[in-house]
Amino acid sequence: MSATSTASTASPTGTAGATSGDFALLCRFDPAALREAAAGWRRLSAAAEEAHQQHRLRVDGPLRGHWQGADADGAFRTMAGTERQLDVVRVEAASAALALETVAERMDQARTDLSNALRRADEWRLPVAEDGTVGLPAQSPADRHDPDARARQQQDLLLRAQLQQRVDTALAAAREASDRGARALGELGANVLTRPRLFGSLRECAADARLVAADLGLATPYVPDNGDPARSAAWWRSLTPEQQQSLLALHPELVGPLDGLPATVRDRANRLVLAQRLDGLEEGNARGSGLTYEQWGSLQSGLRALAERLDGGGGERGEQPLLLLALDPDGDGRAVVASGDPDTADHTAVLVPGTGTTLHQVPGQLDRVGLLRDAAQQAAGPGQRVAVVSWLGYDAPEADGSVLTTDRAEAGAADLRRFTGGLRVAGDGHRSHLTVIGHSYGTTTVGAAAAGGAGLQADDIVAVASPGMAAEHAADLHLDPTHVWAGTARDDGVSLATGTTLGPDPTLPAFGARSFGIDTSGHSGYWDPGSESLANQGRIIAGRTPHPSGPH
Repeated sequence: MSATSTASTASPTGTAGATSGDFALLCRFDPAALREAAAGWRRLSAAAEEAHQQHRLRVDGPLRGHWQGADADGAFRTMAGTERQLDVVRVEAASAALALETVAERMDQARTDLSNALRRADEWRLPVAEDGTVGLPAQSPADRHDPDARARQQQDLLLRAQLQQRVDTALAAAREASDRGARALGELGANVLTRPRLFGSLRECAADARLVAADLGLATPYVPDNGDPARSAAWWRSLTPEQQQSLLALHPELVGPLDGLPATVRDRANRLVLAQRLDGLEEGNARGSGLTYEQWGSLQSGLRALAERLDGGGGERGEQPLLLLALDPDGDGRAVVASGDPDTADHTAVLVPGTGTTLHQVPGQLDRVGLLRDAAQQAAGPGQRVAVVSWLGYDAPEADGSVLTTDRAEAGAADLRRFTGGLRVAGDGHRSHLTVIGHSYGTTTVGAAAAGGAGLQADDIVAVASPGMAAEHAADLHLDPTHVWAGTARDDGVSLATGTTLGPDPTLPAFGARSFGIDTSGHSGYWDPGSESLANQGRIIAGRTPHPSGPH
């Protein structure tokens, strides 16, 4: 059956518009060849993704921070181009696999329908010609005067009409599948292997994937809303590896935000979304984007800084400590990044930043996350693994009136609860010791989240430089108060704001939390290398008791 043949209208007397070979081709159609070709494209897509990851982990990542200068800048640009080309191959190959799998499935169903019709023809003793035309049983001269024979003829006429419709429907379905497949494959780059669209972009590949789905008549695949991490985790585990791979390559924007999915899965999806968004910004301009020139430039620089930090997170041993767990470039921007894999860590911490934190501040937050991870690793037992997450998953307030109300904290509380709940179900039975740390207004968000719903499911909560936790007492946080910790530097100006509009000072005995030693100064010194402030946070993350005051 030709991939460019046109569908016909069913006819009671034959397959109108059908070529004489369509019927014979469908009768002996074997989907194995199409499925084998689809599997080959899927393997190519997986290989391109693996090559991208290995290039980033073993080549690009280890060189960043060690290799500098004009030559290094040029080389990194070339490497980034190589990784984009690999992503192009990944997406285009996944689209080709989807098209071939869909055509194979639909044509195999049409062949099955035709086979069932032909078996019914044998049962009804109705002949079927080589072009698919259904005939009537031969009549003898005596049948012309036999009343019973005339009744059988009328019955045969009705059965023939039914059978012809079934044959025509099967042939029409096969022709439609062939035509749709041809259109879908025509959207893709035929030279994806030899010249993977050097003139194109990941944004164009995403558009191609949407066109392929439209040409095939496919609806957007079902993805659960991000309301219940346990439901999302169960849905992901129910998919076949091929379905998971297709969703990651063709619909990363739907997969990346889902709390409850494995961290490495979310990272793969969100990195592709980040690359696609950057490609779109770099090849275009503010005109038509709905952004002012300043907003467009700010978004581009913020995403590029995030991408460079993620690319440089590899490490010399081929590790991948930085995982992009969520990305939302709109507004001030939101990003959730883990240092280490929380799904396999023995100890996990979530750091919630405070006032004025935007997408541009995420690289700085990752510096703090790295210091916290190192401090916790030193405090943890031999062989234990630590992961620390920077959670900018809410709209942090600006240094204006919004910082004096709990509105932003309350708005982000459900999202933080859902995220920590997702950490609990994503590890496939593995339970990490979980600590949630808030800094400044981030403690207000942590408090609002812990006090609401079923709490944060945390083992420890830490309030650093808190202006108030939107709760009256540590016992309100759905946690044993002996595992709620608070510390503020003596010269930190945030102490002037406590006890006003955001709740009582959590460092005071009346709040019911436990204090830990702080030996640093100011509002941002809590992560100074070598400080007791940092070491104590590391001890809490590692499940140990912090020192009460001063160096030990």
